[in-house]
Amino acid sequence: MGITNLWPLGLLSIIPVVILLYILKRKYKEKEISSSLLWKEAYKNTQANTPWEKLKVNIMMIIQIAIFLILIFSVMKPFLKFGGKEYKNLIVVIDNTASMSTLYEDDKSRLNEAKELSREYIKSINYDTNNFIIKYDGNSKYESVSSLNDIQQGYGTGDINEILPYIRSMGEGLGGYEVLIISDKNINLGDINGRTISLANSGENAAISNISHKVVDKEIQVIATITNTGEEHYNGDFSLYNGSQLLEVTSLDLPKGESITLNYTLDNYDGDYIKGELSKKDLIIDDNVYYDVIENEKSKKVLLVTEKNVFLEKALNTIENIELYKTNDISNITDEKYDLYIFDNVTPESIPSSGNVLFVNPDSNEFFSVEDKNKVGEAVGQKDTLSKYVSNMKFTVSSYKNIKVPYYGKALLNVNDDVIGFLGENNGRKIAALGFDIHNSDVALKKEFPIFIYELGEQLIEGGLLYKHNYKCGEDIIVKGTSQAESLEITSPSKKVKEIMPGSNYNNVNEIGVYRVIEKQSGEEKLKEAFSINFPSESESNVSSEAVSQTSNLENESKTLRKGLNLMPLLLLFALIGLITEYILYLKGN
Repeated sequence: MGITNLWPLGLLSIIPVVILLYILKRKYKEKEISSSLLWKEAYKNTQANTPWEKLKVNIMMIIQIAIFLILIFSVMKPFLKFGGKEYKNLIVVIDNTASMSTLYEDDKSRLNEAKELSREYIKSINYDTNNFIIKYDGNSKYESVSSLNDIQQGYGTGDINEILPYIRSMGEGLGGYEVLIISDKNINLGDINGRTISLANSGENAAISNISHKVVDKEIQVIATITNTGEEHYNGDFSLYNGSQLLEVTSLDLPKGESITLNYTLDNYDGDYIKGELSKKDLIIDDNVYYDVIENEKSKKVLLVTEKNVFLEKALNTIENIELYKTNDISNITDEKYDLYIFDNVTPESIPSSGNVLFVNPDSNEFFSVEDKNKVGEAVGQKDTLSKYVSNMKFTVSSYKNIKVPYYGKALLNVNDDVIGFLGENNGRKIAALGFDIHNSDVALKKEFPIFIYELGEQLIEGGLLYKHNYKCGEDIIVKGTSQAESLEITSPSKKVKEIMPGSNYNNVNEIGVYRVIEKQSGEEKLKEAFSINFPSESESNVSSEAVSQTSNLENESKTLRKGLNLMPLLLLFALIGLITEYILYLKGN
């Protein structure tokens, strides 16, 4: 047995006080008499007597003393040790990566088992031990938590051995320490003083490794890959859904370790995401479902017509998801359609009838007219139409053209009262113009220039809110928004809403499914998109041939967890029983 606190022994001084109270307690019974004259002499004798009475054995007093002794002993926090060594600092590390969602036969997950083992282990040790609880989410992400209840199932990936240098450094800083690491991965403790428990288990499991699509005209070609990641032969069904609408069902017969690729063609598809699902329950539930968001992911085609403009070309190359084509002769333009035409220092007589257009140093044309200004001027950005990153941009131009902004346009750049840049939309086409030659200015030397061209290009080709629309847990999810975004709201599959700033990472993913993004501009909802987050089956679904085990690196220790029994709850129970007994005896008049 061990004792944590000795100071409660000072409370034993209460026991003599209880005994004294029983000595001072006078025992008498009230009786009615006809006269007190005959009792005067007896009253005088009583007054001469000492107030102290002989202590008599009283069951109530014994119970009260016993209750005080039990409470004092419980405050001393006694515990029974079943073997093991005491440490002043215990560091508990729990893996909560995606694979820890794997189930046992009783439907308890590896993570829940890890939390129960840790809770039991912490309760069994000396109360004077300092406990440090750390969770490992994967991808080198780990943080301290105040309680085991704060650890929720995550879906990251990674090698928990990455945390060992941090644990070693932490332990050395604490002095005497012991480490307990619970995971389903192989761990090499090295010289760290501690032990590991592996909760890996094997059994039947299949995973949807990937679902992807390709848009061809009005058809969507879908490819789904399913892999048997378990220990046994797998038989089951794969179902393909348009959202919640069932489209196809395919029977599967997969030997251990093998994969199958399924191909589907969907005509006139009008949904926003495809879902694949395995019907059979196995060890990992979350890898039985896969979501593939259908968005217009076709690369935008941009045609740049210029003699030579390295500054503009390099700035355009920073825009994601575009195919940039170049020509130095306007006569080379064919009937092929482009999403954006950029005319640098040239204005065609016949402008293409479709696609958005950016003019650089243009002449008057069917969309707007210009006035030459052969003088030096300082150009400034318009704060109400440009983002905060470029609204303070200033640069010098040796000559420029004052643009007569059409009714559908808004000014972007000004030289005094002259407009040298605008953006607008006319009959569904976006039209923009910069009224100066980039070579005749110092704008390309400004740090804001590539950002300005990037944002202008994004608006002209409508690049969207996301770099891509389908992710696996562990990947960086950056919600970029557009240059006009004030805020972005992300709604999770369980309808939880989180607000982030444009360009921020969306981290701490703890749900699998389809997320919705809403961009707000001037307080109004302007753009909406969706993206999916799926289980990282390639690295976290293998349950083929592993066994539950544990290893120890503690000197002179057995390889089983040291156990103990905390006596405080039992003592408090005894004290409660004593109080109930005392109350019953009091009601009976003892």
